[in-house]
Parts: sequence; C-alpha cells; structure tokens
Amino acid sequence: MDIAFHKAKQVYGIPEHADSFTLQPTISSRKAIRDPYRLYNLDVFKYEVDSNVALYGSVPYMMGVSTQQTVGVFWNNAAETWVDILEKSPSSSVTSTHWFSESGIIDVFLLLGPGASDVFEQYASLTGFPPLPPLFAISYHQSRWNYNDESDVASVMKGFEKFNIPVDVLWLDIEHTHEKKYLTWDKQRFPQPERMQNNLWARHRRMVAIIDPHIKREDGYHVHDEATEHGYYIQTRNGSDYEGYCWPGQSSWIDYLNPSAREWWAAKMAIGKFPGSTLSLFGWNDMNEPSVFDGPEISMHKDAVHYGDWEHRDVHNIYGFYQHKATVDGMLARSDGQARPFVLSRAFFAGSQRFGPVWTGDNTASWSHLAMSVPMLLSLGVGGLSFCGADVGGFFSDPDMELLVRWYQAGAYQPFFRAHAHLDSRRREPHILPAQVRTLVRDAIMQRYALLPYWYTVFRTSSLTGLPVMRPLWLEFPKDEKSLTMEDQYMIGKDILVKPVTESYVRQWPVYLPGKYQLWYNFMDYTRHIGGKTLDMKVSIGTIPVFQRAGSILTTKQRLRRSSVAMIHDPITLRVALDGKLRANGELYVDDGTTFEYQQDKFLHQKFSFTSNKLTAKLADSSGKFTTKSWIEQIIVIGLKKEPDTATLTVKKKKIDVDFSWLPDKRTALVRKPDVTLGKDFSLVFS
Repeated sequence: MDIAFHKAKQVYGIPEHADSFTLQPTISSRKAIRDPYRLYNLDVFKYEVDSNVALYGSVPYMMGVSTQQTVGVFWNNAAETWVDILEKSPSSSVTSTHWFSESGIIDVFLLLGPGASDVFEQYASLTGFPPLPPLFAISYHQSRWNYNDESDVASVMKGFEKFNIPVDVLWLDIEHTHEKKYLTWDKQRFPQPERMQNNLWARHRRMVAIIDPHIKREDGYHVHDEATEHGYYIQTRNGSDYEGYCWPGQSSWIDYLNPSAREWWAAKMAIGKFPGSTLSLFGWNDMNEPSVFDGPEISMHKDAVHYGDWEHRDVHNIYGFYQHKATVDGMLARSDGQARPFVLSRAFFAGSQRFGPVWTGDNTASWSHLAMSVPMLLSLGVGGLSFCGADVGGFFSDPDMELLVRWYQAGAYQPFFRAHAHLDSRRREPHILPAQVRTLVRDAIMQRYALLPYWYTVFRTSSLTGLPVMRPLWLEFPKDEKSLTMEDQYMIGKDILVKPVTESYVRQWPVYLPGKYQLWYNFMDYTRHIGGKTLDMKVSIGTIPVFQRAGSILTTKQRLRRSSVAMIHDPITLRVALDGKLRANGELYVDDGTTFEYQQDKFLHQKFSFTSNKLTAKLADSSGKFTTKSWIEQIIVIGLKKEPDTATLTVKKKKIDVDFSWLPDKRTALVRKPDVTLGKDFSLVFS
C-alpha cells in the first residue's frame, strides 16, 4: 500500500533499527538504494549500527513532520512487514512510502494532528498511554550477566555503600536459576534468595530476576509439567509441542496468545508459586522475540501454530508483547493490585508502553554504539515507547575508561538508566573503577538522583498525554526547521536540553540551542546563551552538556542518599531560570512512588510561577490529598537584572524577611532555608 505524507519534511518512527532518527530513502528513481526497513522481531547477535535491518522489536508506526503540520500512520499488522521510503526531489513537498506485510489484512489508522503533541496524544489514545512507573524504576539499575552468588551480590552492594554511590536495583541474569529453569534458584549459589532480597530491601533497594519464555523440557520441572498438562505450549503444524534449542537446551515456548496460558503464567508470579521470591523482586523478559537458537534467523518457524489456529507468521511481532503483558499482570496480582509492577522486555510491539520499559538490546562497547543510542531512543519515543534505555557501557566487549564515563553521563539523562555487561566482559561496577573514573561515574549517577523530582513529574505528564519523556527538538520547537534533522541531542520534558558527548578526546562540543530568541542557561554554571545558534562548548571529561530552558522552574533534591526511597522525604531546591521578560513557570508532582493510591487522590501537584519579581507557589489540583515531610530548602533565581535589596517570604499572610546571597557575574540570587513545607501556598518577593 502506498502512503504519501504531504508537506512532510522528514519522517520518523518504525522502530527498532540501529539507524538514523530521520528515516532514509530506500528507493531512488525507482531503483533500490538500500533494503526496505524491515519489521520482524529478531535476536541479533552484535548488531551493527547505521543499518535498517530488523532488531528486537517492531512498531509499524510513522510520523511525518514539517514546520506547518504533523501527521501519523499506524499500520496495525503483527506479521513481518517491510517499508520503503522514496527519495524525493529538493522541490517536492511529499514524502512517499510503500508498506507491505507477509500476511494479514490492511488495517491502517491515520492521525491528523495537526500539531506534533496532538499526534502523540492521538496515538496513545489508540494504542495505550504509558503507566506512571514506580520511582525506583526511573533511578539507577546495576546489572550483569551474571552476579555469581549471594556473596557477590552482597559485595557489590557494599561497594556502593563504601563510596556513597546511589543505586536502586540489582539485577540477576540467567545464571541465578537451576539449570536455566526459570522461576527456580541455583541452591548452591543462591541458597537463601528471600534473605538476599530482604537484605537489599533493608537498604531501600530492590532486585530484578530474568524470566524468559523458553521452558526447559524436563519432567519434574513444575513449569514444564503444568504447561504440558494444560496444553500451553506453541504447537507444530502436526499438532505436537514445538521444540527448539535455547539457553536450557531442548525447550518449548509458552503460547502467550492463549488467554488461559497468560492467566496461568501470571499466577506463577505469585509469592507462593515463585519459590524464593518476595514483593521486592521484579521481572525481566528477555529472548522473547522469540529467540530459538536452531530456528530460522534464530527465531521460530513461521508455520508453528498458536492458539486459535494462527500461524506464527501472522503473529510473530506480537509474541513478546503478550509475554510482557502476562508477566506484568502477575506482578500486579501478587500484591492484590496495590503495588506498581516493573517488568523490562526486549521484544515489543505497538502498545507495549502499557506494560513497562524496553531497551535497545545487546549493544557493543564502542563510541558508535554510544552515539547510536540517542537516535534509537528517540525513535522508540516516537513509537510510543517512552520508557526506554540502552545498556550503559555496552553489553559486548570492554569499554575504555573514557567511553565508560561518557556512557554513564549519557545514560543519566535517558529514561531507563541501567548498566549491563556480558558474561565474558571485565567487571566494571562503579565501586571497582579507578578513583578518578569512579568519581566521574558517581557524579553522573548523582545528577540523575538530583533531578528525580523533575524526571518523575515528566513521566507523570507522559502518562497523561502520551508525550515522550525524551523528546526530539522539533516537538518543543516546531517552527525551528534545523531541529528536524537533529538526532544527537534532545529534550527531557520541555525544559532540559541534553547533548551527550559521544566522541573520544573531545575538548570542544557543538551544541545547537533551538528557538530564535529563546534563552538558555548552562545547567552547571548558569551562563546564559541565546537560541537559534550553535554553541561551541568547551568540555572536559567531567562535562555533561546540559541546558535549562529560560522561562522554566525545575525541582531538584541535593541531599543525595543510597537510593530514591531513602530520599523520599528530603527537601526540594527550586531552580528558577528567568526568560527575557523575567518570567518563569514550573510544576512538581509527588506521590508515594510505589502504589496506585495516587488514583484515589493521594498525590500532590504544585505549580510555581515567577513574574514581576515575585515567585508564587500554589496547588495545581486541590483534590490531591498526599502529604509529605519534604520542604523547600533553597531557591535559586537565575537571570535577574540587578541585585535585590530584600527578599520577603509570605506564608498564610505572614511575612518574613529571608536571607539570600548574590552572584553578580551570574545575576543569580540564592535564597537559603525558606523552610516552606511542600504543598503549601507561598510567595517570595524581591525588591
């Protein structure tokens, strides 16, 4: 089917490919110049960058964007799909595409915008809004294939404690199981898994364990026995259980398209059905493309048969979607619907955002893979999968210390922040790094934790609007034509611009500041810059190019502790970045970070505004009933025209003169200890 995007300067989407964010032509003058973009979930070993070959997930959705309008097209088909893009002449205002799938019907949805934010909301209304994740999920995760035993787990956590490095989650890969049998534990290496998890939780930390869809064919293994008894395996065309080779050896695959199989799988997540698990253990669905080591393209034969007599060819790209859903349903049910679940999935389809995060799979420790993480994550965000990340440091091979530092700096400003590494790679946990490198890595992680109040507020906005957390520049600056081809920098929410350093031995780094006449402030030193220009920024190994948009008010926490849970009641610092008219606005959303009680009005939503030398804080939603011990301990106002004489705080009609200091070269006032409880209305006037 031919689909033309009129007036579209660029087209984006159809993840997942390790390729440029702006989709490139595959046909020129009716001749193929590269293969079509392929959508077919595959386990790709050491995938290459700058390639449009199929990877782990598929979202058959494309956006056409210009400075005048934005539209979206959703091709609702889970079979193998190919998309061609025709090269257009410089004078043409039409981007032509051609879509074809191996099987199924043509079921196409057109999203007419007219603005980019409208299209994002329309797509989310169609395929699902992402849930608000638990706070720990957007914090730092430490993973490796594999931590060897309970002693190794304890040692890693002690290392984080020794050097005061925050971390919320420790991950276990396949070696924690007994002979690669999921929902079991190796009793020699992990004899007391509940105690191990409880020891982590005592330090306000959690654990994630891998749960793959291939099941070892071994009599006496409870998962295999039950799946066989109830007929929950995918079948061959001859009616026998489909068998193939994967990590455990000879395996079969749960048929998650079967509603009864999904209910059974979900029930296996219960504490009593998953021996050794606790409520602080969460899930990771890997190898769910599905990966079959001795199958075609390391995947399943297309003539395998699913529930309802669907051939695998018809539903291949949605298989991982349904495992993800079933695992999340189980994690939700085990707490009687009280605790927000967390399950990471490697395979995905349109709508997977409803269940949890995804990541870019088995990347490599190279500068090219670090650089490619940005366009890959932007593409996932366009596809609705806003909660996404790339393995920090690279999964395969060993990064040198400069690359590792730069990857932590990038990961700290991407939605899902997890370090992960291959079994054969050298250990690289932050606490064992050389002192100088450890300090730089710790600084990057601490920046993530300092901004958690802002991150959480942006994730909440995403759950309501469908807007991505990590945004292309054109979403916030739709009239800035240069932003349409930008794929190495991005916005977090609407107020933070990031351009990670993705090359070695860099001393100067060009950063484009979008928006003609838009003011920007260097996040670290408050230096002011005018938008619509490229800034040649001097950088050292410790520099992360981050800018705050003028006219914004950000919320941060500066008392950094061992985890996000330990910080929950810590005070807030407001960063007020004034625009040219000395105005600014911002917001903060807070709840318990764990349960669904926010849906019963247990939340706090506060808005801040600065105008006419007056900062005002008011509740944005008076129905919120959440209370917190947090307070505002510092207010930083950047961009004042002159030093104020006084600063007067008013709370409940009571006026108090408060102390502040003045940074003349930064035109910045620092108000320390206004000591206003979060959620209380107040004003602060400079005169």
